[in-house]
Amino acid sequence: MAAGTAAWLPLARAAAVAWMPLARAPMPARYPDTLLGSSEKDYFFRHESNEFFFDRDPSLFRHILNFYQTGKLHFPRHECIAAFDEELAFFGIVPEVIADCCYEDYKDRRRENQERLQDDEETDPDNEPAAADLTFRESLWRAFENPHTSTTALVFYYVTGFFIAVSVLANVLETVPCGARSEGAKSASCGERYALAFFCMDTACVLIFTAEYVLRLLAAPSRFKFVKSVMSLIDVVAIMPYYVGLVMPENEDVSGAFVTLRVFRVFRIFKFSRHSAGLRILGYTLKSCASELGFLLFSLTMAIIIFATVMFYAEKSSKGSAFTSIPAAFWYTIVTMTTLGYGDMVPKTITGKIVGSICSLSGVLVIALPVPVIVSNFSRIYHQSQRAEKRRAQKVRTAGLLERLVSRSSLNAKPEEAFPLNYEGPWAAAPAVSSAPPPIAVKPYNNNKVENSHLLLFFLICFCSC
Repeated sequence: MAAGTAAWLPLARAAAVAWMPLARAPMPARYPDTLLGSSEKDYFFRHESNEFFFDRDPSLFRHILNFYQTGKLHFPRHECIAAFDEELAFFGIVPEVIADCCYEDYKDRRRENQERLQDDEETDPDNEPAAADLTFRESLWRAFENPHTSTTALVFYYVTGFFIAVSVLANVLETVPCGARSEGAKSASCGERYALAFFCMDTACVLIFTAEYVLRLLAAPSRFKFVKSVMSLIDVVAIMPYYVGLVMPENEDVSGAFVTLRVFRVFRIFKFSRHSAGLRILGYTLKSCASELGFLLFSLTMAIIIFATVMFYAEKSSKGSAFTSIPAAFWYTIVTMTTLGYGDMVPKTITGKIVGSICSLSGVLVIALPVPVIVSNFSRIYHQSQRAEKRRAQKVRTAGLLERLVSRSSLNAKPEEAFPLNYEGPWAAAPAVSSAPPPIAVKPYNNNKVENSHLLLFFLICFCSC
C-alpha cells in the first residue's frame, strides 16, 4: 500500500500546488533534439529537492510527458491552441509529430486561430492610421473599403447599392411583354415599347458604375493588383455592353452580337457581393472547397462518359431511339445523375432501363459525397465571420467606454454627458462638482487562501489513499 502511494504521490502534490515535477530518476535519452531529451534540462534541476522543476501549465505538460513516455503526442481539443503551441515551442517539439488521430484537428484549430488573429489585426482600429495622417488617395480607398468611416462614404455606399438593384430590375422588366404597338402587330416587350426610358435608366446606372470604377482605380494602393482582381473584372464586364452598344452600328449583321453582349449585363448582380456579407461568405466557401468541387466535377465527368457509352450501345438496336450517338446520350446521363429527369429522352429496352436506374442511383451518391465538406466549410466561415463581427462591436463599445471615462475625469464633465441615461455603474451617483473620480478600493488577492486550499486537497488525497 505504501509503495503504491509513493508512486503517484508526486503527481498528487503537483496537482495540489499547480506545478509538475518531471522525475527524480535520470530521464532516458530519447528525442535528443528536444528540451527533455538533451542536456539543457539540467538547467531546471533543483538540487535541494532533487527534482526537475518546470514552471509550466500542468494540464498541458501531461501531454508533453506522455509523448516522452509513449512516443505519441496527442492534441487536447479542450485546451487553447495558442497555449499548446507555446508548450511545444518551449520543449522543442515540432507539431509534425502529433499523432494521426489528432493532427487534422490540430491543423484546423491552428488555421482558424491564424485567420482570427489576422482578422483582428486587419480590423483593429489601433493599427489604422489617424484620419489626419492619411492622404486624399488613402482616405478615398479607406472610404470605399470601409464605408462606415464617414457619412459621405456611407451615402455613396447606399447609392451604388440602390443603382445596382435598379439596373438588375430594369434588365428583367424590359423583357416583359407590354402589348402590341398597333392592332394586328406582334406583341412587343417593355424594352422595345419604352426604349427611351430604359435607355436613360441604363445610362444613369452605367455612369454611377463607371464613376465608382474610376475612383477605385485611382485610389487603389496597387492599380495592377486591382485591375486583375475578380471584382474589377466584374465591374468591367458589367459596364462594357453599354459602351460597346453606343459605337456598334444598328444593322442586322451585328444585331446577334449585340444581343449576346447585352447578356453580360446580368453580371451586375455580382456587384452585390460588396454590399452583402452572405455572398462574400459563399465566395470564400467555394474558394476553400476548390479541391472538393474539382473532385465532384471529375467524378461526374467520368460517370457521364461511362453511362452515356453503355446507354448508347444498349439502345442502339431499338427503333426510333433518341440515343443516336454517345454525345447525344450525354444529355440524358446529365439530367438523370442530377435527378432532374426531363423525360425528353427515355430508354425503351430493358437493358437501357436497368442502366438508367443504376445511373440515377450513382448520381445521388456521387453528388452527396462532397456536400458535407462544403456545408462544414460554410458553417465554419460563417461562424468565424459572426465572431469577428462580435469582437469588432465589443472593441467599439470598449473604445466608447474609455472615451467616456476620459471625459468624466475632466473638471467640467457632468455624469449625464459622460454616461448614458441607463448607466447604473459606480460612477453614476458621483456629484457633478467633483473634479476627479473617487478612489476605487482594490481588494488584494489572497494568495494564502489558495495555498491553503491546495494543501487541504493534498492532505485529503493522502488520507483517502491510506
